Amino acid sequence: MNVPNVLKKQTVTQAALLIAVISFISKFVGFFREVLVANYFGATGQTDAFLVAMIIPISILGLFSGGFSTLVIPFYLERKARSQEAARRFVNSALTVWGSVFIVVSLLILIFTPQLVRLIAYGFKGERFALAVTLTRYLVISGLFSVLVGIFTGLLQAEKQFFLPILFSLLGNIAIVLCLYFLHRYLGLNSWTVGQILSATISFFAMFFVLYWRHGFFHNLSFRQVDWPEIRQFALLLLPLVVSGGLSIINQIVDKTIASGLDAGSIAALNFSARVWNIPLSLLAIPIATAIFPTFSELALNGSARVEYESRFEKTLGVSFYLMIPSTFFLFFLSEPIVRLFFERGAFNPQATALTSFVNKMYVIGLFAYAISPIQAKVFYSFKNTTTPLVISAVCVGLNVILNILLSKILGAGGIALATSIVMILNFILYTLYLKKYMNPFPRRLATETVKIILSSIPIGIVCYFSLPYFQNTSAASLNGFVSLAIKVAVVGIVSVVPLFALSRAFKLESYSFLKSYALGLLKRFRR
Repeated sequence: MNVPNVLKKQTVTQAALLIAVISFISKFVGFFREVLVANYFGATGQTDAFLVAMIIPISILGLFSGGFSTLVIPFYLERKARSQEAARRFVNSALTVWGSVFIVVSLLILIFTPQLVRLIAYGFKGERFALAVTLTRYLVISGLFSVLVGIFTGLLQAEKQFFLPILFSLLGNIAIVLCLYFLHRYLGLNSWTVGQILSATISFFAMFFVLYWRHGFFHNLSFRQVDWPEIRQFALLLLPLVVSGGLSIINQIVDKTIASGLDAGSIAALNFSARVWNIPLSLLAIPIATAIFPTFSELALNGSARVEYESRFEKTLGVSFYLMIPSTFFLFFLSEPIVRLFFERGAFNPQATALTSFVNKMYVIGLFAYAISPIQAKVFYSFKNTTTPLVISAVCVGLNVILNILLSKILGAGGIALATSIVMILNFILYTLYLKKYMNPFPRRLATETVKIILSSIPIGIVCYFSLPYFQNTSAASLNGFVSLAIKVAVVGIVSVVPLFALSRAFKLESYSFLKSYALGLLKRFRR
């Protein structure tokens, strides 16, 4: 796959590989960003304030943009089947209307910032509250650009162009790291603010110009050109997605709201732990879900391709299970050494490590559901069914609020994480039940494969558990300590996957065979 092809369209396999590779690089840069944040600011009240400030504009504007970027793909492809010009007219109309909405909402956030901070972080008082208000106002432009970037990403993915969005995301991550590293001495916490704004600005303008010049979008952004009947049709389907996305955002807000009433640093612990358990999601599961959605949408439009649809869906779930279940065992048992490796230095002390590690363990219990549920949801969206995910989200949000309140009283921030995992598992179960309308969502062959994957993964947990004494008294604060701890984690990881692969081969797992043949095929290409 040469560079010119990368800049055009990609197949599902190429897209998943591209997303995984660049996501790995971006994740590495992102972790360096979190290491700097942990080192300079720690799991403290000011970090809590920044995280609340960041979630307010992105969450409120994301009510619309998340659903928009999802629904625009099947809508765009349906019109493109008629003509490219019809597809462009629809995109221009939609962006004119919704872009105007986003700008108005951004202005309202600026006006009502104190009320929003008080609503979302009721536990903030004094300096922490004032800091959150100030930072929120700074970050409104970052939130506006970020949600528009989400829409641009959906359009490029509809054209099966997956490389540029993740490339620009990587550049944005690098911008944040550079701002933190070079400006923290002069700007303190606002070095992070500058980085976030610069990152969103880079992605926005880069993707806008690519879509404008290369794909011919946005040449006629005018209310006079808007096809209002088409926009009304789109809005009717978008409304359930907006509500569903709103419920998902309420989940996040409830987490932050309840955590704001716990010990200082609880919100930061939730954030830092997410950087750990999101590794297998961002490197393995999300690339698959992202790359497969346009194909799902195309197959849904073609009624005669239902058998192929079901086959791809089953294979996607099988591979996702094979990647996520072993990752769960590894991240659960090695949670404390991994958190210490990534974050414990500077202002991030051993107490912060203990709290973040515990929160991470509670999150990874539901890791497989985090990976699978977005893939299941995309089946509904590919058939333009936005109502069922809405109903499921409503049930899960209600349960999440109840469990958050109950479990946080017992387990603190870890209770919030455990509540989220329980809710995500329920989300997975409900999606599985309702998918019967379109296909057999969990055939016996997949169920048998999943049981075998669990049995193959148990040795990872055993190896990691008995290796824990070797990590005691190993600090990552110094360079030598960091290298030593990194080597130990890597060695345990390598040793633990040996029985996984042996049992996978013994059980003749289809997902293992698929990944093995795919990896060998890649090696052959690189050798040529």
